[in-house]
Amino acid sequence: MNTSQADYSWLRPVLSLGEWVCLTLVAAGASHGWALVRELDRTGSLGAVWSLSRQLTYRAVEQLIQKDLLEPVGHEPGRGPGRILLGLTEAGQTAIGGWLDSPAVHIRDVRTETLLKLLLRDRLGLPNGDFLRAQQAALRNVIDSLLGPDHATAGFPDILRRETARATHRFLDAALAAVNGEANRPAVRPVAQLSARNQLSGTVTLVTNGDVMSTVRLTLPDGQMITAAITRDAADDLGFAPGDPITAIVKATEVLLAKN
Repeated sequence: MNTSQADYSWLRPVLSLGEWVCLTLVAAGASHGWALVRELDRTGSLGAVWSLSRQLTYRAVEQLIQKDLLEPVGHEPGRGPGRILLGLTEAGQTAIGGWLDSPAVHIRDVRTETLLKLLLRDRLGLPNGDFLRAQQAALRNVIDSLLGPDHATAGFPDILRRETARATHRFLDAALAAVNGEANRPAVRPVAQLSARNQLSGTVTLVTNGDVMSTVRLTLPDGQMITAAITRDAADDLGFAPGDPITAIVKATEVLLAKN
């Protein structure tokens, strides 16, 4: 979404996620508070993913009006008092563009903020490819760090952080493939049929990623270590991380890795 020269970045820490969602839903066609309540109810189309109570929804609308991002534009006729119709102010329209284009800065926010932005961008007819690539770039260093040696422990918090990072990495890859029309590609790779010879089981102890190549170190059950160099794309695709059990296929001139 194109934005004007005005800078509304100051709104980002001021608005709650509920306020941002309500503001964007008005841009997508929700014309009054009750329509927002239905959308964000647990049975609503968006509420099934992320819900907001009726009280908090109306509170968000009040706050948006006070902040000059929404404004009353009329009344809906009907029995009893008509519902107040809502419209975006110029400031509200501009603020939405900046928010929808901004990737989340924490992995924990992908499940809510990033997913909501993807769904709301779809509502507004905005392409998601560049946004997903920006989200990947914003989290790349964090994900690489969590899958690196500094978090290679058996502690439950680090295990959870690594698995969350791995799942986020795969989700963003799959989401980008979907918007690129590759959603129907096989989700599971064909199983490689290999001879029993020259296969060594081990555990990943270190992954070092370069721009093109990655180095994977694994420890064998008897304590010996093997180091293999594979492409960075292959390492990302397989999602190697310290603690992963893998199989090394040793050839005369090279070592290949297959994840168990």
